[in-house]
Amino acid sequence: MNVPHDDEAWIRRATGLLDRSADALDAATLSRLNRARQAALAQRIVAPRRWILTAGIGAAAAAVFGLAIGLRHRVETPAHRATPTLQAADIDVLTSDDDALDLYENLDFYAWLETQPGGPNG
Repeated sequence: MNVPHDDEAWIRRATGLLDRSADALDAATLSRLNRARQAALAQRIVAPRRWILTAGIGAAAAAVFGLAIGLRHRVETPAHRATPTLQAADIDVLTSDDDALDLYENLDFYAWLETQPGGPNG
């Protein structure tokens, strides 16, 4: 069975044992440990650079993708056409019931008239 123990006392005891064992190391072992530590630190410095490069490439790709979507949307948008303005007489014609029947009867004529150059004022 596991016996509950005091965590702080256990940590102090483990730290003391590790410190005493580190003090008892010879010079050759200390030198090897120092070289291993320096090599690990040198690799640690290189790793963030790769991460920054990867993040930069990802950001550039996202920017190009966003630009391509924006330009595609802009190209596919039809040019703005000027719409003719309605005058008061036009509204009267459109709202009159008798005139609406005439409009439906002569729909082919109005379609032909719309294709003619010059328009109604010229």
